[in-house]
Parts: sequence; structure tokens; C-alpha cells
Amino acid sequence: MANKKGYKVDSKEAGLEIGLYFFKFFLKSEYLHYGYFTPDLDVNISNLAKAQENYTQMLFSLIPDGVKTILDVGCGSGKIAQKLIEKGYKVDCVSPGNLLTEYVKKLIGDKIELFNCKFEEIQTTKKYDLILFSESFQYIPIKDAIKGFLNYTNKDGYILIADFFKTDAVGKSPIGGGHKFIDWEYEIKKASVKELSSKNITDNTAPTFDIINELSNDVILPVWKVLFLLLEDRFPSFVKFLKWKYKKKLTKLEDKHLTGERNGSNFKKYKKYMVYLFQKTQ
Repeated sequence: MANKKGYKVDSKEAGLEIGLYFFKFFLKSEYLHYGYFTPDLDVNISNLAKAQENYTQMLFSLIPDGVKTILDVGCGSGKIAQKLIEKGYKVDCVSPGNLLTEYVKKLIGDKIELFNCKFEEIQTTKKYDLILFSESFQYIPIKDAIKGFLNYTNKDGYILIADFFKTDAVGKSPIGGGHKFIDWEYEIKKASVKELSSKNITDNTAPTFDIINELSNDVILPVWKVLFLLLEDRFPSFVKFLKWKYKKKLTKLEDKHLTGERNGSNFKKYKKYMVYLFQKTQ
């Protein structure tokens, strides 16, 4: 499945897959979501896997009694879906990319129906007791997401959304992603749902960015500099060409990931991480 630029491999998905293998090797975790840091959990990389497990259990605690079937939209590595299956739920998954879809197939492919397409492109007559969006809601146009989750939920079914939104803070955020919170509030008020619960967990998820920032400053940036010094020493003409040809892309990459601005403080300024449970009313 090619993206809108014609590439078969999406850069964001590739980044997620790299993150997955990093988490799996160093942290023994297959989750791709942010961590949920409680006050008693120190903010360091060794506790990130525990924080990710906290996040998962927080989601599970919000699933209402009586729910039997779940559609996991943007299922990532498939780890949450696997845990849900172990708890006795019947789960299907939406995985729009190619790389992660292959990972999901290996992990739980024989236990689910896997929709390898965007949520708004699903073609099925199935309906579910609960639709789950765990850090996938931001990738779907708001109106399409609302239309979809109303279409695929059973009567009196539920929608569980955990994701971050853009605040109206002044300035350009160094952290991308998220729908505008004001737009989301406007659209959901018109939908045929009632809000059962909502929780702002920005302060609990922001430490994940402090860990990412520390990793960038203490590991990735020094390695990046050493690599370029080595290349300049061994292949000066090649590096000169590389800097000329890809100057804008390299600058953009460094500005995005290696300036120290992608931290917890800026996450709390520019983003609002919300967890919602809705119930369908029509």
C-alpha cells in the first residue's frame, strides 16, 4: 500500500518499527505507546516499560462490563490486542501500514481479522461492542473517525479514545501530531454519543518525552556527530555532496530531533493528552 507520495514505506511507520525493535531489545517491551508515569515511578529509561504497562492497564480498567468484541484501530505492534485476547475478548485490528502489519500477523494473525487499510476505508458488516483508539485517533480526520466509530459499534456500544491533541499555545510546537483540541470538542458535541468519563493524563505521559530527549542528547547526538566526523575524514567529497544535496532535509532532521526541544515541558505546553470513554446513543 503506497502512501500519498507514492512511497511503499511510510516514514512515520518506519520510525515506529525502529522504536519497536529498540523497545523490544533494550526494554523487553513490545508496546509502542507512551508511558503512564505515576508519582512513585522515577522518570528514567529503565522504568519506561513499567510506565507502558501502567498505560495498558489504565486502558483495560476503562472497558465496561459486558464488552465482548473490540476493534483495535491502529493496533501498532498488536501487543495490546494480544493482551485483550488473553483476557477473553474477541478482537479485530486495523493496521494501515505494511511493516507493522507483518509484525501483527506474526504475533496474533491467526486469532484476529486484520484490516490492512485505513480506518475510513474498512469494508465490513461487522459491528463491535467497543472501538479502541490508542494513540491512533490523531491520524484519522475527526469527521471520518466519528462517522466510522458510530457505524461500527453495536447499539449502546462504546468508544475508548486515548490520544493527544493540540492546545492553543502560542508558538510553533517542536512536537508534531494531534488534532486541534478546539476542533475535536466542536465535532464530538454534535455526535450521537454521551461522555461517560474523561481524564487529562498529559502530566503522566509527558515524562516519556523527557526520556526521549535525554536519549537524543546523551546518545543519538554524540553518535551523529562522531559518524559525520568519521565520514568527513574518510570520504570528504561524499560528505560535501551529501550536505549540499540534502542540506534542507538534514537541517530539518537535526532541528526536529537533536535540539533538545522535544521534551516534557514543551509536550505539556503544546499538547493535551486525553482519555475518553463514550457510549453510542443512537
